[in-house]
Amino acid sequence: MKSIIHAATITLALLLFPLLLSLRAEVAYAQQPNPREDLTVTDYSWKSYGVGRMATLSEITVANSGKTSYKNIKIRIDLFTRTGKLLGSLHGKIHDELPAGSQKTFSNLDMGFMNSDLEDSEAMVTGAEVSESSSYTGAENVIFIKNWEFEGASFGTEGFITEITLENTGKTHFKNIKLLLTEKEGETRPGSTHMSSVTIHNVLPAGEERTFTGINVGFSSPKAVERSIVVSGAEVITTKELNYILSGGGSLGERIKKKITSVSILRKKDGEKKAEPRQEAPSSDESESAYESGTESVHPPASSVGSTGSAADKNTEFSQEQPREAFPKHDIVIREFEWGSGIPGATATLSKLVIENISDIAYEKIVLEIEFFKSSNTPFGSNRFKIKKALAPKQVMWLRNVQVGFISKLPDPNLIKLRVVKAKAIM
Repeated sequence: MKSIIHAATITLALLLFPLLLSLRAEVAYAQQPNPREDLTVTDYSWKSYGVGRMATLSEITVANSGKTSYKNIKIRIDLFTRTGKLLGSLHGKIHDELPAGSQKTFSNLDMGFMNSDLEDSEAMVTGAEVSESSSYTGAENVIFIKNWEFEGASFGTEGFITEITLENTGKTHFKNIKLLLTEKEGETRPGSTHMSSVTIHNVLPAGEERTFTGINVGFSSPKAVERSIVVSGAEVITTKELNYILSGGGSLGERIKKKITSVSILRKKDGEKKAEPRQEAPSSDESESAYESGTESVHPPASSVGSTGSAADKNTEFSQEQPREAFPKHDIVIREFEWGSGIPGATATLSKLVIENISDIAYEKIVLEIEFFKSSNTPFGSNRFKIKKALAPKQVMWLRNVQVGFISKLPDPNLIKLRVVKAKAIM
């Protein structure tokens, strides 16, 4: 009998060991800056190009929206035909340093030999090294846990952080904050320590303190006698992305708006009644616009679900920090669209599309995604299409008969969603 128990213990330890390693690897990864998100090519021009010739960029401008300084920046340029067919790619490297929060123009960048004619192209950053002069500070160093409460696995195997208050002491906004929960049982044996990682799908603006509730951590040991929680990482976001999320934009913004602030498993303290769920009632402030029929809000609501403190009073202050910050998902607003024609197996169209640039930055090569749904929450397909025309600052653009790609079945015109994916800023 003892040998069976011993074998079971060893097997459990072997099963939990890879999980422990993966959690530690996740923590280490979350602490690293991401140059592909921080660095953006805002403009470039050609000096020489053509089949069999050395391709050289006369100038290329790269913006660093992150808090980390980079060097040895890898650039890739994809070459396309005028109809959008990919012909190939060129690669180059900028060895100079690009400080955090800055923008620089570099000259005479060699991109190697070209094997095709130049018709259309798109440049992007594919990687970079952190500079020695960088003073990168990860989320785990600036986000502090003020207090937290936990509901153990009284009714099953799931545990809940019923409430946790976090303070962001840094100057960087974060989203998707990762926590690492460690549970220790009374006995010292293999498998007596359990670790689990959980993500708070919300935002934590710079200099703010917020309380989040009802966080499911998954498996929780009923025998745990000691628990500890640490912040293991978070994603850095810009001021415009923060405002975009707080206004309900994107999947995270929609999730925050719909979230119920109370947890389903409630604390059972002596004399305490069950808490009643409270649901956020977001504000419906509209953006100031020259387009009269606009229905899409671009200003953040007065408060965020599952958090304390008012974000509305701080958004005006945030927006003044980086007035030229490019974030097309926020800047380009879809004001109106109408389904046109289309049959299964053929190209479909929108009979009308109205978009507006509410920023002071011009955009081109605007990529949009159209999603088709069987019901309000059941998607069955999506397509991406590009608008190559430049959209000037504060401009409203009206488009007719816009091709949105092939469709496999005829959609319900009332169950279609349209969103901006990305665009190239013309700085």
